[in-house]
Amino acid sequence: DETMQRHGIPGAQLAHVRDGVSHGYVHGVTGDAAGAKVDARTTFEAASLSKVVGAYIALRLADQGLIDLDTPLRQYWRSPRIEDGDPAAAITARMVLNHTTGLPNWQISPADPAIDATALESLFAPGERYSYSGEGFYLLQRTLEHVSGLSWNELAQREVFTPFDMPESSFLTRPEPQADNAFGHARDGSTRQARVFGWENTAWTLVTNADEYSRFLQRALFAGEGLAPATHSMMLAQSSDADDREVPTPADPYIAWGLGVGLQETEAGKLAWHWGDNPGFKALFVLDPQSGESVVLFTNSENGLSTYQEVLELFLGEGAYPLVEWASAHS
Repeated sequence: DETMQRHGIPGAQLAHVRDGVSHGYVHGVTGDAAGAKVDARTTFEAASLSKVVGAYIALRLADQGLIDLDTPLRQYWRSPRIEDGDPAAAITARMVLNHTTGLPNWQISPADPAIDATALESLFAPGERYSYSGEGFYLLQRTLEHVSGLSWNELAQREVFTPFDMPESSFLTRPEPQADNAFGHARDGSTRQARVFGWENTAWTLVTNADEYSRFLQRALFAGEGLAPATHSMMLAQSSDADDREVPTPADPYIAWGLGVGLQETEAGKLAWHWGDNPGFKALFVLDPQSGESVVLFTNSENGLSTYQEVLELFLGEGAYPLVEWASAHS
């Protein structure tokens, strides 16, 4: 509470797991006109923490033989956004998951309905180097929808939400009472207009709560439930160096990327992590893949990122967390 108040965070949820025991914490208000308090069921925009769920689904389908990680996605589905001969025609699922597709983060706003008709323009040849891309994840989503015959939310329901007991989670905005949904806030504390996700995007539209997302982390990422052991190990092993030429930081030597997740390696050991950065919402998870200790933090404020270092030191212990500096530089 003190940390959130000091940084001007109207509302937050946190789930901490240690030795297999989960503890939940809530802070403040959702931001609706009635002044509703945040509770364990309040849903937040998970922002780019959505991508980790998408990565797990992709690896599940790879284990099922529906897709090969190193076969160009265009061989499964011919996206109207990619012409024959375009560099993007060579993009594979592995390149999407380790952010080496060569695509920009977004060609146009992912909230713009024109996104499905907007041609993709590569920044460099696929596989050449790291550059964080939401467009890559959206391309992978559309491909997996095609090979599975399901909408993205239906696929997520089958592969993640139902097996991991996540009834409040969805990639679409649900018409539920507003008291169950957090509202985003600007830096000055003003409430942003509620956003409606009319179609799914695995890069950023997941709405969930800290308890359910923590359950996903523990069972999918830590325990590897639902994945072949080799696939689980591959997800948490370095697949790209995460050195973005456009955004160099002193944290770069300590940060790499697995398949859909960030990796931090310091003298203290290895952590898996991801951050979320939607307007009015900031989110973070950190998981120790050896012990299973994890922290999930959702905030309904532009100021959320400023709390990450304090929160990690409070729950995981004092020490270096270069992932915070890396995330700050890329937000």
